[in-house]
Amino acid sequence: MSDYDVIIVGAGIGGLGVAGLLGRKGIKTLVLEKSKMPGGRAKTRDLPGGWRLDSGTHCVDNGDKSACAQLLKKVGKEIPWTIPLEGVMLYDNGKWLNTADYYNMSDQEKKDLADFENSFLTMSQEEIDRLDKVSLAQFIKDKVTSPKIAEYFSIIGMIQTTLSKPEIISAGEFVAIFQGQLKTGKKSGDFGNVKMPLGGVGKMTGAQAAAAVEAGVKFEYATSVKKVIASKSGNIKIITEKAEYSAKRVVMALPIWEMVKLFSEDDEALPKGWLKHMKTLVDETSASIGFTLGAKKALFTEPVYLSAWKIPGVGLPLQIFLHTNFDKTIAPPDHMIAFIGACCTPEQARDEKFCKEVWAKFWATLQKMFPGLEENVVWKYDGNMVGIDGLGRSPGLTGKYRPPVYMKEVPGLYFAGDCYTGRGVGMNAAANSAMLCAEKILSDKGK
Repeated sequence: MSDYDVIIVGAGIGGLGVAGLLGRKGIKTLVLEKSKMPGGRAKTRDLPGGWRLDSGTHCVDNGDKSACAQLLKKVGKEIPWTIPLEGVMLYDNGKWLNTADYYNMSDQEKKDLADFENSFLTMSQEEIDRLDKVSLAQFIKDKVTSPKIAEYFSIIGMIQTTLSKPEIISAGEFVAIFQGQLKTGKKSGDFGNVKMPLGGVGKMTGAQAAAAVEAGVKFEYATSVKKVIASKSGNIKIITEKAEYSAKRVVMALPIWEMVKLFSEDDEALPKGWLKHMKTLVDETSASIGFTLGAKKALFTEPVYLSAWKIPGVGLPLQIFLHTNFDKTIAPPDHMIAFIGACCTPEQARDEKFCKEVWAKFWATLQKMFPGLEENVVWKYDGNMVGIDGLGRSPGLTGKYRPPVYMKEVPGLYFAGDCYTGRGVGMNAAANSAMLCAEKILSDKGK
């Protein structure tokens, strides 16, 4: 079957974005998606009892000014957003403290912090690009003398990337994200204009899918791709369980760990060593261990992110997002949905024994953090996930060092999503990648 100008494999934010942008330009496009619904890692499901549960913690950095919002507008859609996140509170010996009280900085430290943050605003793209091979740990060491300021920025880097230590976080990506937050935020430390799609992340991906359909894009859901055969001339083949497709242009809108399964080492059209290299990136990603739960009443009422550099008794960084503090529409009245995670490595998240030990210790600590938690829980899921935010934002893997959105050696083979070129936290990286990918395809077609 070769009735399409472009075939896209994957209906996550990257694939949906490319589809909608191409469809609006009259490009005949087909999207193949293994799930029964769009969204990829950004879905919302209805649960019994009036709960609407996202498939993860889907904060959108810069909210209605984000790359996600920009992509929606480009395909003719707008969605309602929640109230903004109002900063971070940190756990300290039985108390949740705002960052000012937690660090209790001297006047000189406050000035140094402000000067350091303001320096991000004046950094050029070239300066940021040069930091892509520098770790956040080294960047902080070179610029900061106060241990308090160093820890503060390490925590922000961890929240941005879900990576567990500053030595594995790219300074370039950190500065790029922080610069955007400062430009859209009202004050230092408020994390910019972080918001969520009102009603769950599915409102955003659903709008993207609707825009693509309205633009004439065809979707084949519950269609699992088994193999992709590249070609240096002619059509690229896509083989599913039920059919074979082909097109001159194919977009792989999949995370690297799924994409590499679809190509063969024997495919002579692929550049020598490319697939082997891409397989080395499979574990270059973020991971988490923790809980998603529904509660009878709020664990915490302020619209903030809760964190700690090291969870007592666990030793891993803490991320807590209390979704219903921002969006009351996704749970029964006066109830709460909470995402509670500990950042870890992919190896740790796949280690069953390690996970069981962490879950037990973590849950015991949470009951101290939130007295009465056990009795308050309506439902709870223990979770461990690898690949939260696509390709990890580590030194040498951000900016121009990320895999490009096209393959010059195989004309017609493109890539989109949070594993490929495109800066930003999570879904913004995928949205930026989609816009870059669609722009490249349209340029190649002379549109």
